[in-house]
Amino acid sequence: MTRLIVATAVAALAFLPAVALAAPTPAPSLATLLAAPPASDYKEDTTQGLALEGPFGLKDYVDFLGPADPSGTQTTLQRDGFVSGYGRSWVQQASSHLLLEIVIAFSGGSGAKKWLGTSQELDKADQFYKSAMSITGIETAYGVHFADPTTPAYADVAYFVKGNDYFIIGLVSGADDLGDSAPSQTRRQYDTAPPYTIPPSQWPESARSILADPLKLVTPAAYVLGAAVAVAVLAALIVLLVLRRRPRVQHAPAIELHMSPDGRYWWDGQAWRESSHDIPPNALRSDDGHYWWDGGEWRLIREASASG
Repeated sequence: MTRLIVATAVAALAFLPAVALAAPTPAPSLATLLAAPPASDYKEDTTQGLALEGPFGLKDYVDFLGPADPSGTQTTLQRDGFVSGYGRSWVQQASSHLLLEIVIAFSGGSGAKKWLGTSQELDKADQFYKSAMSITGIETAYGVHFADPTTPAYADVAYFVKGNDYFIIGLVSGADDLGDSAPSQTRRQYDTAPPYTIPPSQWPESARSILADPLKLVTPAAYVLGAAVAVAVLAALIVLLVLRRRPRVQHAPAIELHMSPDGRYWWDGQAWRESSHDIPPNALRSDDGHYWWDGGEWRLIREASASG
């Protein structure tokens, strides 16, 4: 049965290219994922030209990053499986702190983690990179402290991946007074985020792992399909078994038998003989020797039956 299910899974791989072409839709919606600000005096701000507000696409995100090689960055994001993004920003009136939160759905967890590594390299190469910022309790996270004393502008930015989703939590201030605001908000965002927005079974790495181990495709639907195929194969085997058990005719010259209407006697040319005891010498017999053909049906040879 397992081998049959494996075969079914391998056959199902033929449908993977068609599935991969369909753009996945994150669920729950990215618009519902971002955590609320840490204090009630943060007011949503849509006037910041540098912020990503609402839903955004790949090109919007690349423009926001402003990398030295936009084309290369876009290619990297496409390769990693960028699907869609959503951003919001708030301003705290008293401190003038700007809070920016971004979530980007990738097609799989592997792509999200790859981009996490790439973004960390980009941040370390930034001219305003000052130091790393500790983010505890989240394995797939890192933080950065940026400083531009000339402007002046200071930013604490944290990044993490949860499932297939990549999050950015950034706080910006005109003074170096952010404290642990960014790590605290990052922990809050991590705790409220769902485990994923695209099921792991639909991740590209899941499709690749199936090629190495077809049993990984054995979902309930695959079991149903496998069971259906198993039933069909079993039915075919039963038919073959029945056919094998049916008496097979020996290739011998056929003779015409004269049977009585009730089938109890046959005519040997001179007298009627009981078909239950006497078998016509030239009657067709089955290969196993257990039956003889009376011209209308197979009859059991009692001697063979008794000896069996």
